[in-house]
Amino acid sequence: MNSILITGASTGIGRAAAEHLAHKGWTVFAGVRKAEDGAPLVAAQPNIQPVILDVVKSDQIQAAMETISDTLGGQTLSGLVNNAGIANIGPLPVQNMDQIRAHFDVNVLGLVEVTQAALPLLGADPDRQGAPGRIINISSFGGRMAAPFLGAYSATKAAVESLTDSFRRELYVYGIEAITLAPG
Repeated sequence: MNSILITGASTGIGRAAAEHLAHKGWTVFAGVRKAEDGAPLVAAQPNIQPVILDVVKSDQIQAAMETISDTLGGQTLSGLVNNAGIANIGPLPVQNMDQIRAHFDVNVLGLVEVTQAALPLLGADPDRQGAPGRIINISSFGGRMAAPFLGAYSATKAAVESLTDSFRRELYVYGIEAITLAPG
C-alpha cells in the first residue's frame, strides 16, 4: 500500500497533490487544521483520510502520527510532504515581530517537528515493514532569491533548503530520502 502524509492539504499545492495521489490509488493522510476542511477532500477522493494537523501544535502532531500508525498497521509510510506554510507580505524593516515569528513557527519549526515525529513511520523504526519513505519539503524560489516584502517568508524557505540538505545526509542511514521542491 502506497501511503503519504501531506501537511497543509486544505488548499493549493497540498490539496492538488492529495487529490492526484488518491486518484492514483495512494492512501493519503491529508493534514488539515479544521475538520470542515477535510470533507471536500473526502468528497473528491475516497482514498483521502483527513487528519487534524496544525503543524505548530505538538499535541495534534502526535495524535496524527498515532492515527497514521494505527492505520498503517506496522507498514512504513511511503512519503511525507511538508507543504503547510504561510506568507504574510510586509516590509521587513517594520514588519511586526509576531508575524515574523509566525513564519518561522509554521514554515520551519513545524516542518522539523512533523518530520521528527514521522521518522519512525518513514522507516527509522526497524520493526516496520516496507521500503523506507521519502520526505518532500515544499520550498520556493524565494528561498534562493528574496523579493521585496517577502523577507520573512524568503528567510524561512532558505532555512527549509538547508534543513533538507541536512535531513538528506543524516537520514541516509535509514534509506529515507529528503528533497525540496521549489515552485515559482
